[in-house]
Amino acid sequence: MSARTSRWLVAAAIAALILGAILSRMIEPGVRVEKVMLTTNTPALRLFPAMPGPHPIALLAHGGTGSKENMFRFGEALAAAGFDCYSVDQAGHGESPQRYSLTNILLKFRELEHALGGVDVFVGHSMGGGAGSWSVRGDGFRPKLFIGVDSAAHVGERGPPLLLLVARFSELMSRNWLRAQTNAQVVFSPWSEHITAPFDPGLVNAGVKTACTTIGKPVSAAPTAWRWRLVGLVLGIAAALVLMFCLPELHPHLARTRRFIVPAVLLIAVILTMGTWVGVTPQLRRIPQQLVLLVVIWLALARLSRLRMPRWSLPVVTGILTPCCLAVAYSTHIFLFALLMALLAISTLLLAVGVAVGRIANRGGPPRDGDVAMAIFASYVIGQFMPLFY
Repeated sequence: MSARTSRWLVAAAIAALILGAILSRMIEPGVRVEKVMLTTNTPALRLFPAMPGPHPIALLAHGGTGSKENMFRFGEALAAAGFDCYSVDQAGHGESPQRYSLTNILLKFRELEHALGGVDVFVGHSMGGGAGSWSVRGDGFRPKLFIGVDSAAHVGERGPPLLLLVARFSELMSRNWLRAQTNAQVVFSPWSEHITAPFDPGLVNAGVKTACTTIGKPVSAAPTAWRWRLVGLVLGIAAALVLMFCLPELHPHLARTRRFIVPAVLLIAVILTMGTWVGVTPQLRRIPQQLVLLVVIWLALARLSRLRMPRWSLPVVTGILTPCCLAVAYSTHIFLFALLMALLAISTLLLAVGVAVGRIANRGGPPRDGDVAMAIFASYVIGQFMPLFY
């Protein structure tokens, strides 16, 4: 490829990345978003109607390894329907200043309900639904409607109406358990799995419809701004791929720093196109954890190199450990194994992407370039989602 062609491709990719970043920040008309702090130590995204209130209150809780941004789709759709929504960072997750512990998570919802003056609708994904349902049974948490998103939520006989939104290809929801639920309405997704359930349009629309019916509000038209965000994501990642291949070819000095340019370009694209609704924006508090992961992953890759094993061996190992932890969690009901399973599942996915990053960085250079690039990318993204225990 000629230098002239490379320059044109790089320019076009940068323009596409900028456009993707703009599209990824599209929000449904009539919906406002702001960051707030609840109860002095609970960061939250507030999504609310532009029209003056009062509005019914919705409290949203993400799953393990997630953050408040993960529930953006539900918050946006509920806000468009007239709800004042608060999507919170649970302890140890996202921007929460609290360390991760079961006590900090389980005892939070009653405190938030008091701070908000009551909760009309609660939406909890995975761990968020499980912790919320425990709060209903054991801590006096009393929303008017409880929505569990791919979560084995159980609110008891005296609990609020229960809606279970289940991903069709869920890795965690037992069909036998679902069939045994006689006091819950169950809605299945046509396509999603556990991680993507909070973004599933079918599940989101079903949750909003039930919430409106429970509160006595008319059901509004389904939001469509999420489609523009999806287009922005695709456009941004496609632009990043072009830059990852072409940018180092513009100058020999750039080629010698390929190990840093390749992961940096992809991380910038991910942050610009997913920060609003997934939660990958850099956080100072997470830097020590990411640096430790960087060293650990790089040493693991160096060891694999000495053993003449490929980089993809690393995600294979975590992929094998994931169902093992899942089996132990199902048989013992020990929450620590469920959390470890979630961490391993996320790590497997992100390490697999890291393998591709390393392969691109390795083009025309020594294998060490690929190891460094994979370690940089994987340590950042895994460190963003791993709960903080300190």
